[in-house]
Amino acid sequence: MRRQVSAMWGRCEKGVGTWLRAGGAGGLAFLSVCLFAAGASAQSDQPRTEIFTGFEASDNYASGYVGGSYALSKTGLFEPGFRLRAVGAYGRYHYDGTLPGNDGEAPTTFDGEDAFLSALVGYQFRPGRLIVKLFAGIEAEDQHIVPHDPNNLVQGSELGLRLQAETWFDISPRVFLSADAAYGTAFQEYCGLARFGLRLKPRLSLGLEGGALGNEEYDAGRGGGFVRLNFHDTEVTLSGGFTGNYLEETPSGYVALGVYRTY
Repeated sequence: MRRQVSAMWGRCEKGVGTWLRAGGAGGLAFLSVCLFAAGASAQSDQPRTEIFTGFEASDNYASGYVGGSYALSKTGLFEPGFRLRAVGAYGRYHYDGTLPGNDGEAPTTFDGEDAFLSALVGYQFRPGRLIVKLFAGIEAEDQHIVPHDPNNLVQGSELGLRLQAETWFDISPRVFLSADAAYGTAFQEYCGLARFGLRLKPRLSLGLEGGALGNEEYDAGRGGGFVRLNFHDTEVTLSGGFTGNYLEETPSGYVALGVYRTY
């Protein structure tokens, strides 16, 4: 049975969902990033603010996100220290199912919207060539499905705890390995992605990626490749491959584009 939010949040659950969908969540995250940057009064030779945005699509969903982090330490983003982070995302998806009483009839197509926002506090460790970032904070998510699907537990608005970890390891000057993972209690959602890359040139890298993602109702895997271009303070990553609900369905292709920049 899906958890119910506390009485305090229950009174404003409908308002939270409407606000998230109307605002697209990403606008507030971008505003938060701007506020973090504006609060950096001390000058430093090292960047203290990072922003990132991206888009992803497959045969039945499309989503985008925007967010950023601010290093509280004057030593900047690349040294150990505390971080503030905000991320917002919005997506649309569809799937086929059946409504009660429609057994034996044509399946119903359900259209969904997903709005998400998180605010996190974290710390970066840097032992040698390894970088580890650990974050914890709150998340708000709204899942809106038309028509209402009584068989789907992932609907409505939820607030929860979010935990996140990011790692990067330079195996050699030309070879690197990264692994990221996140878990949120709003709808028991999780995701993980690992990449093994090779720097062909100072500005060009390529490699393989694989991961898993899901929630209370859905579990999926993915695998593919990526290419990354570095332009001084900006990094652009294009990836693609196959994703699907493990072996239960025929996998589909996916493509993702991410942009990362430091200030």
